[in-house]
Amino acid sequence: MGEKLAIHGGPKAITREKELAEVRRWPVFTEEEKRAVIDVLESGNVYAPIAEFEREFATYMGVRYALATNNGTSAIHSAYFAVGVGPGDEVITSAYTWHLQVGQILALHAIPVFCDIDPKSACIDPDDVKRKISPRTKAIAVVHPYGAIAPIDEIVEIARDHGIAVIEDCSHAHGAKYKGRMVGTFGDIGCFSLQASKLMTAIEGGIMITNNEEYYERACVLGHYKRIPRLKSERYRRFYEPGKEMAPACFGFKYRIHPLAAAIARVQLKHLDEWTKIRRKNMCYITERLKEVGEEHGGVFEPPYERPGGERVWLNYICQYYADKSGVSRENFIKALNAEGLPTNPGRTGYLPVYWNPLYQERVSIWKEGYPFDAPYVSRKVTYPKGLCPEAERFFKRTVGLPVLHREASRELLDEYVGAVVKVLRNLDSLK
Repeated sequence: MGEKLAIHGGPKAITREKELAEVRRWPVFTEEEKRAVIDVLESGNVYAPIAEFEREFATYMGVRYALATNNGTSAIHSAYFAVGVGPGDEVITSAYTWHLQVGQILALHAIPVFCDIDPKSACIDPDDVKRKISPRTKAIAVVHPYGAIAPIDEIVEIARDHGIAVIEDCSHAHGAKYKGRMVGTFGDIGCFSLQASKLMTAIEGGIMITNNEEYYERACVLGHYKRIPRLKSERYRRFYEPGKEMAPACFGFKYRIHPLAAAIARVQLKHLDEWTKIRRKNMCYITERLKEVGEEHGGVFEPPYERPGGERVWLNYICQYYADKSGVSRENFIKALNAEGLPTNPGRTGYLPVYWNPLYQERVSIWKEGYPFDAPYVSRKVTYPKGLCPEAERFFKRTVGLPVLHREASRELLDEYVGAVVKVLRNLDSLK
């Protein structure tokens, strides 16, 4: 007590700045990734890493099929297409997600139906899912935001009762487990991004997993024409039969992952469990300490939520700060933490209720006048008013992003990290 905040000229809480910069740096590539890329360039079959990566990822996840794509967005598009989403269908999804996950619903001329979130975890709320199901619902997209685990077993049970497919967006959740199972294996299809910031990366890439052969083959026909001759279903093989005098065809896209990206992803996959263990060790310690701190200060500050029975991961460390309880704005709280040497921001850029975008507020005609929102195949008036998902709107205004420590960190640094937050919370009155 009585410490002077750094923003007011006091000493910084973080003294181990070099260590902090080193352990939060991500992604990190080593000689192993460089060697893997060179090996592909020097090989006689530059495409070999794709099949090898798919086989290894399927084994890691414990599923029958894995289909690598050029990015996570194409993996999501493939998943929606695979389960049969089409014009006029509805897909239920979280209001608090990345816009491209929703954009692929529109790309199939279907209609996004936004659900609210659980305010503790930012995951989709099963009760609101039940309210939003209609005869037009074709799929439910379940996001695991920032590595938090959604109540996926509840969602799957709801979906099974209605004969609806479940797609898991695991772009933030590589290596997460729930009730002993890998996140991504509960739904009909799981999708992962391998973009540069993700917990394992190909720099650019994605991968879709499933145990359903029909879904796998439909995804192949959408964007992997070279695989068509090897599919089991004759109704798909007939689009590309090299032995016949015919032009090959697929359903319009080319989503193959770059082989050098696949080579990098293979190396990253080998180390994923090791990295997950290190991150969990660091961030679980910080979370437990910050939970105590938040309770001591009247619930003004909450660290990220971990669902019972789960082993979450942390792509981002998104906390909640209640400015209405403290009387100090989120902006000033963030400035004070930055001054203490703890890099802090208002949360992951671009994460806010998706329907706040003019595309949804104005129901912009994408394909031609009135399409898709007022197309003849849409049987109801589609609107996305402000206030549609109030918890998502409130959550966005409370988020505070602190650093994820990806690599081995000293206990001294972990304590300084927590100490910076404690120091600012103890001295909130001086920020008023």
